[in-house]
Amino acid sequence: MNFVFFAAVAYDSPLGGRTRQLADILSCRHQVHFIEMPSLRRPMLRHTVRRENGVWIHHLPPLPGGWRMVGTRGEKLWIIYAAAMLRRTLPPDFFAVVSNPFWEALTERLESACLIYDCLDHCSIHTKSCYAPAVAEREQRLAARSELILAVSRKLTEFWQARYRKKTFFLPNGCPDSWLEMERRQPLRPLAGFLGALYEWIDYSLLEQVVEALPEVPFEFTGPVHDRKSIAALWQMTNVEFRTAVPFCRAAEVMSRYSVGLIPFRDDPVAEYSNPLKMYEYLALGIPVVSTLPGEASLPVHVAVGAADFIRQVQRQLESPPPAEEMKRAVVSRTWNCIATDLERILKKI
Repeated sequence: MNFVFFAAVAYDSPLGGRTRQLADILSCRHQVHFIEMPSLRRPMLRHTVRRENGVWIHHLPPLPGGWRMVGTRGEKLWIIYAAAMLRRTLPPDFFAVVSNPFWEALTERLESACLIYDCLDHCSIHTKSCYAPAVAEREQRLAARSELILAVSRKLTEFWQARYRKKTFFLPNGCPDSWLEMERRQPLRPLAGFLGALYEWIDYSLLEQVVEALPEVPFEFTGPVHDRKSIAALWQMTNVEFRTAVPFCRAAEVMSRYSVGLIPFRDDPVAEYSNPLKMYEYLALGIPVVSTLPGEASLPVHVAVGAADFIRQVQRQLESPPPAEEMKRAVVSRTWNCIATDLERILKKI
C-alpha cells in the first residue's frame, strides 16, 4: 500500500501526534508520504521533499491568508501549483489520509486510490469562529467525497455514522509502544502537570481555582500558548511553572516527572467530541489521570465534574496513586502499532 497523509501541522511539530505516529509506523511496511500544512512561519517559495524515519516529507509554499483565501482566485492558483508539484513525486494509487478540511480542494486535483477523512476533532477547532462556515463547508464536501471516514472518538463516530453509516469507523488515538516498556519511578516530589497545546479549549478558570486551592502542590504546564492573556492569572501564582513546547522525542522524559496528569478541557463542542491523545500517553507512562472528560469506558481515568471535584481528585491521586501497571495494561491494545494494524484491516474491507 502507498499512503499519503495530508496533515494539519508540520512533521516535526510538537502537536504532530496521531498523523506523524501513524505515518512512522506504516512506513515500516509501506511507502508513506507526509504533506505538511503550509505555514507562513516556514516560508519556502518552492516544493521541497526530504526523508526522515522512512517517511517522505513534503513542504509546500504557504497560501498567504490561509482560510481567508478559500474560494478565491489566489487559492485556485495555489492549488494548481501544489497539485502539479505533488503529481511529480507521489506514488500511483495511494491512500489519501486527510486530517484537515483545508486539503479538500487540493485532493480533488489528485488521483488517489482511496480518499480517507481522518476526523480528529469537531470542525470548530480548525480555525477562528469567523472562518467556521468555510471550514464546515469544506468538511462536508470532504466527508461526502471520502470512501472512508475514520473518527477518533465515540461521539464523532456517532455523528458521522448518522450521515454515512457504512463508511464510518471508530479509530481511536494511541500511545507509543516503547512507552509501555518504560519503568515507572515515583517522582521525588509531587508534581501535577499538563503537556500539550494551551489553546482555547483549556478551562483556565478551572485551573486557577485548582492551583489556588492547592498552594503546596507544584503545577507545570508545557506547550505552546495560544493567548498570553488567558494564562495571565496562572502566571502570577507562585506554585505554577510554564515551559516552552518540547519536541515529541522529549515528551516522555517531561511527563515521567508528573505525579498526576491533567486534562482540564472546557465544556464545549471541541471537548465533547474529542479523545485527547494525552489520556493514552499519561496512562502508557503509568501516570494517574484527572480529567474533565470521560474518555473511553475501559480507561482508568478519574473524571472530575467542576473545580471542587477536580481538586479532590488531584489530592487523592497525589496521596494514593493506583499501581502503574494497572494503567499501562489499560492501553496495551491502544499502541500506535495496534491502531495502524486496525487501519490496515479496515482498508482491506473496502
